[in-house]
Amino acid sequence: MTDSALSDRATLLTNRPRVRSDLLFSRELGRGPDRIYLVKVRGGKAFEVAAKERFLLSRLDGQRSLAEIGEEYATRFGRRLGPAQWSQLLWLLHQRDLLRPPGAPEGRAVAPPRTLGRLAAAFAWVFSAPSGVVLGVGLLAMYGSLAAAAPGLWRAAAPAFGDWRHVAGIAAVCYLSAMLHELAHGVAAIHFGCRVVRLNLLAFSCRVEEYQYLPARAQQVVIAAAGGVANSLLVVPFALAWQVTADGSAGHRFAAAVVVAGAVQSLVNFVPIPPLDGYKMLSHQVGMVALAEESRWYLWSRPRYWLTRRGPRYPRRARLVLGLYGMAWHATIAGAGTAIAYGAGDLLRPYLGHAGYAVSAAAVVLTITLWLASRQRRPVRAAPTQQTAHHQRTQ
Repeated sequence: MTDSALSDRATLLTNRPRVRSDLLFSRELGRGPDRIYLVKVRGGKAFEVAAKERFLLSRLDGQRSLAEIGEEYATRFGRRLGPAQWSQLLWLLHQRDLLRPPGAPEGRAVAPPRTLGRLAAAFAWVFSAPSGVVLGVGLLAMYGSLAAAAPGLWRAAAPAFGDWRHVAGIAAVCYLSAMLHELAHGVAAIHFGCRVVRLNLLAFSCRVEEYQYLPARAQQVVIAAAGGVANSLLVVPFALAWQVTADGSAGHRFAAAVVVAGAVQSLVNFVPIPPLDGYKMLSHQVGMVALAEESRWYLWSRPRYWLTRRGPRYPRRARLVLGLYGMAWHATIAGAGTAIAYGAGDLLRPYLGHAGYAVSAAAVVLTITLWLASRQRRPVRAAPTQQTAHHQRTQ
């Protein structure tokens, strides 16, 4: 090695680069067999990095030199980084605008939306553990009693769905419930420290930039659940009205119909199928990115792996989570397909007889097969500073 090369190397290792102050890091997550971190510049793109890259990024603070960081890296991972590797990493970080330019001012703190901030402060007590227990038990009790009274509830509600005035009222309540759903997501996000919340109640949209980067999974689960809980709370006064109004009255019928529509609108949010909130809640709880996509790939790739022993090896926990979710997902699709095939067969039976069931079943099987085939591709794995397709959106 020439004196010039040694000098360049020494100069490189004395550098003290610093990542941007508005860089967000997620906790450790799973993607299939891998462990990854999400990294994002506030207001910019998100990337996936492995544990080694996360280790380095967390130490690029402008205080440590590359030589010092290299010593820590060697102690942690048993390997030293050469000048070529440092140069490549710094170039990638520069390309992705993750480094703070020399002399650049500190980023200013982002203030949360004023109205949402006031609502979050006013309803902070709702997010305490005792309040959560009371809400959960109360809503479960309400839905349990409604399930027990389902036949009578439906008999009372059915006439209202044939009256356009009642239908207009039900639609108005459901529209209000949808707006409260998004508002609850935003208030919960602000309560747990998120600052960039883009809320559009008319379009039923709530985007929370820091949602994926909160330190505790419980916070993410509560934010995802907040919308469905708000929908359920709106059902409560109508359930009480249905109980106290006279049987057969217009108010009794309307309250029953709102309870039916509201319960469906609320409970469907908790179904753990993308893109519903229940899927986000489950993904956060198990700490997995792209849970549905990865579970399908895991199940479809297992026969080949068992025969050839070629392919990624999954940790035990990943095998359990992906296997159980994948089987449940496929069972749900099969159940829904069976119900649709049977219903369509009933509609075709007057024209085709029993062959109508065969025709509808064949159409459903073909549709599901083509849909699954379009998704049967290997998910993109994490790589250093690789952009992720995941969007931070609560609904």
